[in-house]
Amino acid sequence: MPEPNPILTFLADLTPWVALGIAVLAIMAACKKGLKKPAISPNAPVTTPGKWAWIAVAVLWVVVMLNYFDRQLLAVLNKSMTEGPGCIEMTQAQFGMVTSAFLIVYAALSPVGGYLADRFSRSFIIMCSLVVWSVVTWMTGKSESYEELIFWRAAMGVSEAFYIPAALALITDYHRGGTRSLATGLHMSGIYAGQVLAGCGAMMAGDPCQMGWRLTFELFGFIGVAYGLIVLFFLRDPKAEEAPASETAAETIAAPAAPEFTLGQMLKSIFTGRGMYLLLLMISFAGFANWFLLGWYPRLLQDMFNISEAEAGPQATFWINIAKYISVLACAVIADRWYLRNKNARAYVPGIAFCIAGPCVLLAMIFGDAIGLAAVLALVSMQGVAQGSMDATLMPVLRSTIDERFAATGYGLLNLTSVGAGALVSWLGGMLKDAGTPLSAVLSLAGVLMMLCGIILFLLPKKENA
Repeated sequence: MPEPNPILTFLADLTPWVALGIAVLAIMAACKKGLKKPAISPNAPVTTPGKWAWIAVAVLWVVVMLNYFDRQLLAVLNKSMTEGPGCIEMTQAQFGMVTSAFLIVYAALSPVGGYLADRFSRSFIIMCSLVVWSVVTWMTGKSESYEELIFWRAAMGVSEAFYIPAALALITDYHRGGTRSLATGLHMSGIYAGQVLAGCGAMMAGDPCQMGWRLTFELFGFIGVAYGLIVLFFLRDPKAEEAPASETAAETIAAPAAPEFTLGQMLKSIFTGRGMYLLLLMISFAGFANWFLLGWYPRLLQDMFNISEAEAGPQATFWINIAKYISVLACAVIADRWYLRNKNARAYVPGIAFCIAGPCVLLAMIFGDAIGLAAVLALVSMQGVAQGSMDATLMPVLRSTIDERFAATGYGLLNLTSVGAGALVSWLGGMLKDAGTPLSAVLSLAGVLMMLCGIILFLLPKKENA
């Protein structure tokens, strides 16, 4: 492999110093503005989202894109990281544990991140998450042993556990009525852009760029921390007068002027009724399928069709994420418009998508050898349609199911469950592969669970139509 570009290497090596500077600026800004989460009245006078509502979506789109680029890049560069020059020697089960270490920490701390986002400045928590993400991504490329790699991937779980609950709660603070699913969907589309970009990571690390997997991680660590300047200056918590009034009775869950509550009161409120329990069950099944594809889909295609890593990486990430990208936007619009006539629409849209996607995935795994690569890619991409529809509607569904004051904590609990399922399937995939069990068998089980997701979404407590 040729020597890495010295300019790129120099930029990458600036990462920890830039991170330190951004962290100092973020702390100074927080001290000036206050760390307490601003109180937002549900009766604020503005009836439509203002410019800062959409700026928040745009700024956070890039942050979530970087988050998921990093996650998917690990799976895409499986072979480069475990075999050949500059690799870290490990079995596939050990590689699965690297992902599981991240997911275990991510899952365990997601409710903590949500709880803090319900009490303190959400923009400050997001800023801290981005700085830590950048340093950890950089350190992933610097890892020299399996133990170092697993430590830094576990540390990534700390960063990302604090991001998604705070980000979605911040966006839905701004968007409280007819734009809620659309704003959420636009933000979540960044996930799929990051995963598609990660598919190109194999070409950056290998042919044609020949950067190597280490410099690829290091360079994106620098990009992340440099973007922190944009976040610092353009992301803000909404003030009371900027938060739009609720547009429908179904959105007007009462909230006091100040978020004064105990942890016990919060949990008791969240788990009142069956709605939260059904959402937790649904998200665990959906997480099993989604995290398996994130971690093992590139390797599954290599095994099933005997193609190279450089070919499997883009194929595994491009088509399914294009499906997610289209779905998260289209289903957001459909859900918002249908919601005006049926208050249960935001649960029904992903319910329909999962009921269709599950059988498609089963067909792809059962008849994969006979129908060929293109057909398998098309059928499995239906999981992307289902996942996209759920990503666009999950926070709005949650906020109509529980007390809105506790939205970030509730989402953190959902993340705990989803990512916990992901940690299990990441380890299970590697263990079964080492034992000679085809990865297609695990994805077949995921297809069954996806059908159950759709059924559960139709069983959620119904809302009265106006």
